[in-house]
Amino acid sequence: MRSLTYLLCVLSSSLLLACGGGGGSDNNTPTPTPKPTQNVQAIVIDSGPLAASGQSVNAVNSPYISVTICQPGSTTQCQTIDHILVDTGSSGLRIISSVLSGSMTLPALTSSSGNPLAECARFADGYSWGSVKQADVRIAGEVASSIPVHIIGDSAFPSVPSGCSGSLVAENTVAAFHANGLIGISTFIQDCGSACAGQALEGWYYSCPGGANCTATTLPVSSQVANPVAAFTTDNNGTVIQMPAIGATGAAGVTGSLIFGIGTQANNALGSAGVYTLNSSGNLSVLYQGQVMQAFFDSGSNGLFFTDSTIPACSNGSGFYCPLSSVTRNVTNTGLNGRSNIVSINIANANTLFQSNPNNTAFNNLGGSAAFASFFDWGLPFFFGRSVYTALEGVSAAGTVGPYVAY
Repeated sequence: MRSLTYLLCVLSSSLLLACGGGGGSDNNTPTPTPKPTQNVQAIVIDSGPLAASGQSVNAVNSPYISVTICQPGSTTQCQTIDHILVDTGSSGLRIISSVLSGSMTLPALTSSSGNPLAECARFADGYSWGSVKQADVRIAGEVASSIPVHIIGDSAFPSVPSGCSGSLVAENTVAAFHANGLIGISTFIQDCGSACAGQALEGWYYSCPGGANCTATTLPVSSQVANPVAAFTTDNNGTVIQMPAIGATGAAGVTGSLIFGIGTQANNALGSAGVYTLNSSGNLSVLYQGQVMQAFFDSGSNGLFFTDSTIPACSNGSGFYCPLSSVTRNVTNTGLNGRSNIVSINIANANTLFQSNPNNTAFNNLGGSAAFASFFDWGLPFFFGRSVYTALEGVSAAGTVGPYVAY
């Protein structure tokens, strides 16, 4: 069973929060091409939707795009929503209900018993609860027609099952989520897959008669919240994220590109990128400081997250690392296909970065302790100065069947 890794973090004036989910021999440094084309959507790394509305909370290393959702089959009943977080660590489109226009009426999906359907998305630091509805999703010139999407914080579902919430913090508002929504473009086509189709799992899908008394339910994969890319009619075998290189003190207002398809057009060819095939969980092997662990590539994580007791943690409990001076480490990625690559990373003092560069929203040397001790989380800092390809499971992308990551 795959897991959700929507790892959302923010930098505020009073609290620095880290959560998790530099160079390499396969060097493929891109020049971002943010101009609008059929398969290219601009990514922006700015201070986020809360700062945009005048609140004193800024995001850091949060890549956002704008997404247009429409009532199925309509070209007029549509709404474009900005500040949707781009997440290669999960699958599916999730929208905070409060940002939806009152005129946006999306058809609700139901469970096999005919009851309204709800979903729980559990993160490393919280959970999001809401309905499952159907929408057309438009990004750049691509369209995913009538796909299931997660509407977080839907007021029609006020009661959260304990199997969803547990001891986690609710993240059902823009203020808690630090984005207007999330678009998951991992290697998986659905967010749960065959596991949820075969058994009723707590913490996933729920059948809710009258919007209450929700109980876990099985759900066919065709009704599960889906990776929109897989539903495009073209450029539907994966994605490329291109981000510019930035300096050691960070940058403000960084712009990159989200390109749909791999090897389907001239602008998404693999070129010199090395292919690293992944296991059924979407992971590859990493060797770090003599320890072998699993690793995943997660643009939705705002740092590089891994366990290293020799790097001091920040004293404010943020979860970021605060070494006295920047440290360099070598990490070896090895794909299931045996391809290996040594990546050199730099970790700076997070407090110094933030305090010395208060207007910057992007940093390539931000790291912290792992949310999952046996995993290495290649968060957004890995993506700067690279083209990072994410190929969908079970489909051919530039001659290799996914899942794989290439860079």
